Amino acid sequence: MSKKDKHSDVNRLLRDLFKDDARVKAFQLKELFEQRLDDLSITKHQACIILDVENKTLDSVLEGDSKKIDFLTILKLSYLLNISHHDLIDKYFDLVFDTKKESIEKARKRSFLVDNFDLPELKRIGLIDSINDFDAIESKIKSFFSYENIFEYGKNKISATLSSGKRKSGKKSLNFWFEAVCKSIEKTPNPNTYDREALINYFPKIRMHSMNVEEGLLVVAQKLFKFGVTLIIVPKFNKNLHLRGATFSHREKPCIALTKYTQFYPTLWFALIHELYHVLYDWDTIKNEKHHFSIEIDDSGKRNVAKIIDDFEIDEDEANDFAREYLFSKEKLEEVLPHIDEPMFIDRYARENHVHPSFVYNFYLWEYGKSSLYGKYNKFFPKDEYDNLLENFKVGDYLTFKPVKDISRDRNINLKYNTI
Repeated sequence: MSKKDKHSDVNRLLRDLFKDDARVKAFQLKELFEQRLDDLSITKHQACIILDVENKTLDSVLEGDSKKIDFLTILKLSYLLNISHHDLIDKYFDLVFDTKKESIEKARKRSFLVDNFDLPELKRIGLIDSINDFDAIESKIKSFFSYENIFEYGKNKISATLSSGKRKSGKKSLNFWFEAVCKSIEKTPNPNTYDREALINYFPKIRMHSMNVEEGLLVVAQKLFKFGVTLIIVPKFNKNLHLRGATFSHREKPCIALTKYTQFYPTLWFALIHELYHVLYDWDTIKNEKHHFSIEIDDSGKRNVAKIIDDFEIDEDEANDFAREYLFSKEKLEEVLPHIDEPMFIDRYARENHVHPSFVYNFYLWEYGKSSLYGKYNKFFPKDEYDNLLENFKVGDYLTFKPVKDISRDRNINLKYNTI
């Protein structure tokens, strides 16, 4: 027996140790092809004739270097190798994965980016400069969230069904906002245990802090923090996010994230009281289901319900009614209605009832106002002071796209969260 025949016989003997399925998995595609040539005692040139393909075409398939998927050649090759075409296609893809890892990983990342981010919106708000420069997009997002890997995004994806409303929030925008919220909360550890009774006892005092536009909410936030409730404010980022706030659980403690939903100062307080209602009365549900979102309410007159995964329901109307009655009841609004155009009367009445005067105009416009009336009463809503309040919570810093961890650190120092 010649040396060549001897080697061929030994190779055949070793291959026979494998079952067909194991053999396909154990050897590379090119090795399977060479083994088959040996079994059939044919040359590569003959194989090309059998398959009716050029030598370079066959090589590109065997080496996983084909510029396009040549399914016809793969199908014909499966008959020559006596392997099912399904197995051979799997084998071919495994080969391509091994030989084109960098190119495939690039496509996977780019697909992930377009699947999870609203790129035109991210360009509009200034996070990215181009919707086509994917390397830069990846770099900007990783820097903002302090990721090592872009695929870290999505761990905080929202699986809950959200409250119905006239204006729908974009899912990608909602996930982006919530990711910023979660990353911020991760950098805001609260060592205090949630104390529901302390929150109930403090509740009557919350409203009066609205009269101090710049610092009142800071005082409330510090008190809530002592009770184990963490409050932050994160901008909406995108236009198609119609969200006032969210209540969620982090390390078994309540967290509230608000947005600057409108330009009107009272809206922020309304959202806070709304979310605190959920903390007081829906906490067990939220704790189990992880989060609850307060989407813009439906003004169609229908009951507005926010569903939290499957069968759990939280009634938004109850939370809205509570916030409304707590801040400035309908009964009080009826009392001031004849004097709505008397600024001194409204100012005095509001302060006697421990709210900022803008709350009176806000609820008046809500109940009776037409869009044309907003201009008339706009001067009674604080502007610069409201901006200063938001600056205390470092809201504007998010839109400079500094890393969220740095924004959170600065905010926590400013709110004295790290010393409470």
